[in-house]
Amino acid sequence: MMQSQDIHNSQSSMSAPFYAEVQKLATQQHLGERQASFTETTVNGTRLVMNAIVWFIVALIGLYFIIKSLPQLRGAISDSETLQSLGATALIGLAILGGCLLQSWRNLREYRYRHLEQLHIFEDGFVYLTGLVHVKGREKSYAVRWDSINILLRGTLDTKRTGHILYDRLSVTTDKDKLIYICPRLQQRMELCNLIERGYTGYRLPGMLELYKMGEELEFGDLALNNQGISRFINDGEDEETLDWDEIAAVDVGDQFTYVYTKADPTGTPWLRVVTVDIENALLLKELIRHIFAQQ
Repeated sequence: MMQSQDIHNSQSSMSAPFYAEVQKLATQQHLGERQASFTETTVNGTRLVMNAIVWFIVALIGLYFIIKSLPQLRGAISDSETLQSLGATALIGLAILGGCLLQSWRNLREYRYRHLEQLHIFEDGFVYLTGLVHVKGREKSYAVRWDSINILLRGTLDTKRTGHILYDRLSVTTDKDKLIYICPRLQQRMELCNLIERGYTGYRLPGMLELYKMGEELEFGDLALNNQGISRFINDGEDEETLDWDEIAAVDVGDQFTYVYTKADPTGTPWLRVVTVDIENALLLKELIRHIFAQQ
């Protein structure tokens, strides 16, 4: 039966050696108090342990053949055929024993906690341990502060199912142009993606509201807004069309599409229709729109 992830709240202890690397990264980046943790103790880890047990049992069988052959040594010394048969059996047993013990050790080594995928949410950011070992071109751990994130994209189009969107993954671009793709294997990946998106949005929203009040243009990919209205970029960003706030009937940032409706169009045809997963910081845009309409 598939086990669920270990989820630790902010009151649980960060005991060594399991969280030593996480705590070190969090301290270096000043991430504050830990809010939640997600660790890979699901079928992947269980499978590795079960494989190790199976290989160990097979190794015991090989050892049994060797031990069983030992009493025959005394009589086999004068019998060359028996000696050859005994030697062959012993070699086979040793080979099985060595190979199985080696495989069992490899499974247990891979199961080590620091090689499992982990994601820890903190007050001011998150720590992500990918669980990857010796994968060229991929880092094994990331410590990211909310204030270092420029772009957060939630979800991606499913290439195997037309029109279907996968919401259990994130793409984060930092202020140093580092792209971090979070596609967790953890069972509760939807929850951890929600926590990261909400944590980042909660941090950025007050500052964005202040910039909005100051008349700054706030960009969200192919659309932007300021205290005058909403703009859309067309022709690969070369042209810009703007709709004033007093012309806007509604803005709907949905899970699949984002719509902007005008008061002048009685048919309900949207002035803007964008796939939400293509919008940078979509949840931040949604919250910003909610505050703007609440103040009107």
